[in-house]
Amino acid sequence: MLRFHLVTDVAELVAMRGAWEELMGRSGMNEPMLTPDWMLAWWRVFGAQGRSLRAALFFDGPRLVGLAPLLERRCRHRSGIQFRRLELIASGEDQADEVCSCNLGVIAERGAEADVAHALAGALAGAALGAWDELVMPAMRPDGALAVILSRELRQRGIDARIEVTDASPYIPLPSSWEKYLGALSASRRYLVRRSTRDLEAWAGGTLTFERAKTRAELERAREILLRLHAERWSADGSAGVFASQRFREFHDEVMPAMFERGALDLAWLSARGEPIAALYNLVWDNKIYFYQCGRRVDLPKGLRPGTVIHAFAIRAAIAEGRHEYDFLDSPCQYKLALSLAARPLIELRAARPSLNDSARRAAELAAHELRALKRRVLATWRSAAGSLARGPADGQETPRGEPAVAQGDPAIPPRAVRERAASERAVRQEQKS
Repeated sequence: MLRFHLVTDVAELVAMRGAWEELMGRSGMNEPMLTPDWMLAWWRVFGAQGRSLRAALFFDGPRLVGLAPLLERRCRHRSGIQFRRLELIASGEDQADEVCSCNLGVIAERGAEADVAHALAGALAGAALGAWDELVMPAMRPDGALAVILSRELRQRGIDARIEVTDASPYIPLPSSWEKYLGALSASRRYLVRRSTRDLEAWAGGTLTFERAKTRAELERAREILLRLHAERWSADGSAGVFASQRFREFHDEVMPAMFERGALDLAWLSARGEPIAALYNLVWDNKIYFYQCGRRVDLPKGLRPGTVIHAFAIRAAIAEGRHEYDFLDSPCQYKLALSLAARPLIELRAARPSLNDSARRAAELAAHELRALKRRVLATWRSAAGSLARGPADGQETPRGEPAVAQGDPAIPPRAVRERAASERAVRQEQKS
């Protein structure tokens, strides 16, 4: 039996920093976005927005063996029904401010995953975590058993719990040399890497410089380059980019220096003709590289790929440093897939507790679904009626209402009015039948 302790005061969670990090080292969830640096910075920026801390800690004697970094907030369904949601810290922001944390989840000591899942399910099913209607745990890696066990334990307690694959995460299991990495790529993708580098070097006059921030002064310069090139890249698509959000910037203004001080931040930029043309924001954790954000110039000649080339430089540097993996995190877009050698799914666990709120929410969702279905039927009926009336009935045939047929172009009744009235009446009859 594990001892459960609920933390509702962030100061107490801050005081647990040392035990928290030690637990990560003993777990299979040693991920940079589960660290105190990332999660506590997120809480300081986003926690005040109607969120209440609900961190669940589990102890085996004096030793911390499990941590579920949860919060509670009030949400409103689009039907207007309010419900209480439990979700992981560093998730659930408004889309404009979204940090896109990845590889989240419950941290459990190796070998204690089943016990932690059992204890957490019991706390959720009872009143230990307070009243709640919905639980959402997004962007989790599926390679641990905890999510599956937790889902099963919740269902055994009468709580509807489901796991869905919501995204994919491309990555590179890094080999021992750059040549082995290129050899593992398909011929077409190997050609893409080599040709992209060769073309950019030719345009640059043979000189490409890959630089990385190693001092606080260089960190500030690298940050400025990243923000400028990121905004330039997205302005080409009519967007301001993620750093346009004040809360997003506030979060990274805090988390970047913290990660940099512990050697967990790798800000790099690629220069040609004396000017930066691409930038990378990578995290370094547990001997792995995690690609988080980027930027690039968009005014280069057509066909040049500075984004692909700077990743190639970063991958080559990671191999030289003996890193184990280069993780592209979520959103498997084309350039990530072209450079990766494997992919893993990302999953989301959702649970709904039986309650009046949940029943009302489900009823509202069903009503909305039926309304959309009705609109589709009305539209289909209108199109059918419009088509038949546009063609006009055969000689001597009567209209569906039993009225004499109106010839096309008859000024007495405009064709549009005829079509609308026929569609409306047929929709009513169809709805009465169904």
